[in-house]
Amino acid sequence: MTVRSSPFYELQKLYRILLYAQIGIGILGIALIQFNLLKPIASVSVDRMLQVITVIYSFAAVIVGMQLFRRRVESIRSDDNAVRIKLAAYKSAAMLQWYLLLGASVFCMVSYVITANWSFLGLTIMILAIFGGLNPFKQKVMLQLRLSDQDVAGI
Repeated sequence: MTVRSSPFYELQKLYRILLYAQIGIGILGIALIQFNLLKPIASVSVDRMLQVITVIYSFAAVIVGMQLFRRRVESIRSDDNAVRIKLAAYKSAAMLQWYLLLGASVFCMVSYVITANWSFLGLTIMILAIFGGLNPFKQKVMLQLRLSDQDVAGI
């Protein structure tokens, strides 16, 4: 007989993997530039163009991710499904939001490696800070889905 792991634990595990991946990509990008393992290849015009693109892409990823997540959580709340089904739907909504932020973060780091412009690193850190605020700990998920302790007692 296999024991099912807690959906809260699985959500935390996935979140940490994505968080550590972003941190690892950031450290790798900084190391490549600071230790001169890779020379920046972009011209000033490409640098300026990338600045505009990364800001727009990052802003869109944050706003769209938050809006999609909020709408999805509202629809999950109104459903009369079992708690495990609600938590699975919450996980998929959270993953969409996290992957949007991860994509923006990676794009900013690639732009940093291409240009060696510190503004891209700053934008990556801001995205990482936003991502850090999305930690799906148990009480937060229960509050967002309006679940009680009795609802999640058997999970």
